[in-house]
Amino acid sequence: LPVHSLSGCPRATSAMKKAKLSGEQMLTIKQRASNGIENDEEIKQLDEEIKELNESNSQMEADMIKLRTQITTMESNLKTIEEENKVIEQQNESLLHELANLSQSLIHSLANIQLPHMEPINEQNFDAYVTTLTDMYTNQDRYQSPENKALLENIKQAVRGIQV
Repeated sequence: LPVHSLSGCPRATSAMKKAKLSGEQMLTIKQRASNGIENDEEIKQLDEEIKELNESNSQMEADMIKLRTQITTMESNLKTIEEENKVIEQQNESLLHELANLSQSLIHSLANIQLPHMEPINEQNFDAYVTTLTDMYTNQDRYQSPENKALLENIKQAVRGIQV
């Protein structure tokens, strides 16, 4: 015969008797369910922390890229400056060489001209000799005597052949 309700069904009645849980079993299920909820909160919190860490890592990676770019730029600038310094050093060496040649030419040209109160020009007294010459040409009004005028004219004649 067909049964229209569960209460009248002999199989359902035995299944329902078996399905009844004790209070202790119910408490265990509730604890497990609440632990699951707590675990869900922990999982949500961990997910949030992971998200924050990922954002922090992304920011740090962006900062590292900026730093690498800055370092590369600085290294490039340093290399450029070093190359410029090498060019300047070469120019300085060239100028020092020219100065040495000019000094030797001046010493050679003025070797026979004696300035008052000075020894003939040589490498040791070169700076003092040039200072005296500069003073004589700058302050020609103090050197108006005929001897000084002749001396200045001899100096002009001696240095005319020097190529600068």
